[in-house]
Amino acid sequence: MTKLYFAAALLLAAPAVAQDLTNAGSSITVQPGATLYVGTGGLANQAGGTLTNQGTLRVDGPLTNPGTLDLGAGGLEVKGDFANTGTLVTGTSPVTFSGAADQLLTPGGATLYQLLLNKPTAGANTLRLAGDLTVSNALTLTNGLVNTKNGGTVYTLLLPNGATLSGEAAGRYVLGALQITRNAVSGAPVDFGHGAVLDPTTNNLGTVAITRVAGLQTADVSFGQNLNNAGLKGIDRIWTVAPATQPAANAPVQLTLSWLPDNDNGLTDFSQARIYEQTAGGQPWAVRSPAANASGRSITGSFASLGRFTVSNAANPLPVTLIDFTARAEGPAAVRLAWATASELNNAGFIVERSLDARTFVAVGTVAGAGTSTAHHDYALLDGKLPAGAMVLYYRLRQTDLGGDVHYSPVRTVALAPLAAGFAVYPTRVAIGQAATYLYTGPAVAGTLEILNVIGQVLGTVNLDGRATGAVPLAGLATGAYFLRYTGPAGRFTTRCVVE
Repeated sequence: MTKLYFAAALLLAAPAVAQDLTNAGSSITVQPGATLYVGTGGLANQAGGTLTNQGTLRVDGPLTNPGTLDLGAGGLEVKGDFANTGTLVTGTSPVTFSGAADQLLTPGGATLYQLLLNKPTAGANTLRLAGDLTVSNALTLTNGLVNTKNGGTVYTLLLPNGATLSGEAAGRYVLGALQITRNAVSGAPVDFGHGAVLDPTTNNLGTVAITRVAGLQTADVSFGQNLNNAGLKGIDRIWTVAPATQPAANAPVQLTLSWLPDNDNGLTDFSQARIYEQTAGGQPWAVRSPAANASGRSITGSFASLGRFTVSNAANPLPVTLIDFTARAEGPAAVRLAWATASELNNAGFIVERSLDARTFVAVGTVAGAGTSTAHHDYALLDGKLPAGAMVLYYRLRQTDLGGDVHYSPVRTVALAPLAAGFAVYPTRVAIGQAATYLYTGPAVAGTLEILNVIGQVLGTVNLDGRATGAVPLAGLATGAYFLRYTGPAGRFTTRCVVE
């Protein structure tokens, strides 16, 4: 294998071919109309070397640049990896990546004027970035994928104001993070080119940067996920919209989001799609648009603020409406239910249901919902009529939408402490002709209830079956004080009431 070393300046005005080329400190210029072709051995522009391209430079192997590479106005085509660790002068040269295998681009902080991707082999068609890259004029995808993730790091491909993106389609698009910036967003809708169209309506949003993360199949990075149910997810695209100035409170903007079939993320029916927003990574998602038919993979919403957005369908709700639900015993005879929501959509209300066996549930209380809200709401209900003798109870929430759809919360279990045996009557003062109610805590077996006057005479006896509550028959008694005596396996208990 021949290596060509240059110790002085060399001007190439005609086609030249080399198996590989190392520039060890020389100045090489490819003049307009000239072609420098370097074979699979690659081109190494070492530290101290300068390579200026005004013609055509094609490298079939790796290109390394610890020196100075001036892209000039010529054309550069690379079929191997391109690693820049020196100085890269942007020029106006288009840089084409056309290798049949995956390629790695290490920008080294440099900017490219034009980047063209034209890779021939399906299945081995990726240009991967090993650093943030700015393309100042045009990114054109003819065939192949750009992936900004390398190892565990997601880098960003940046297109500043005026730079364009073309050619994205099924099988060829930018995976990872793609940020497109537009200045002076005011008056007319702006198509950012990566699936986001922003209509500022009457707002002057100033400079707006929209970062799209797509295709990485990573929860909370490229797709939204329900924090209570990992099986519920959105499309594999998240857009973060960062305006210099947020919209006025009374002048919402319009945002249209679109995606490719590659990013459906397993979702199949978009006839009832919604846009969701997240305040920051790791936080719950909230509904930000009504249901709409997005079968064409495009949906529009109206927003009073701009942040982090994605799309999902009716079968995969992302918002964690219920962020907390607890059931705790309060003493031996009551259970307190408490829950909270981060957001609600058409929520008619909650029914608290209780079960003795975790299979058959009965309603024990109803609490109205907040309708549609993006604010935090706290709810509570006290279940003070527990079944006698129960040691374990099960609770769940049945949430009903205004449209009649029903959703159930996870089931909560409450272990009750055994009740000490006792007997009480309430109220302790009863109007003449009215009945009182007893409360018995003890073994659920038969006993007797006696009604006595103040001198100890038994005026009546009632046989009880061990129920926790029941009526005390006081009808026919004259006004005055009476003793009520309960006798059962747990012992004898006496209390007092007054008929008036």
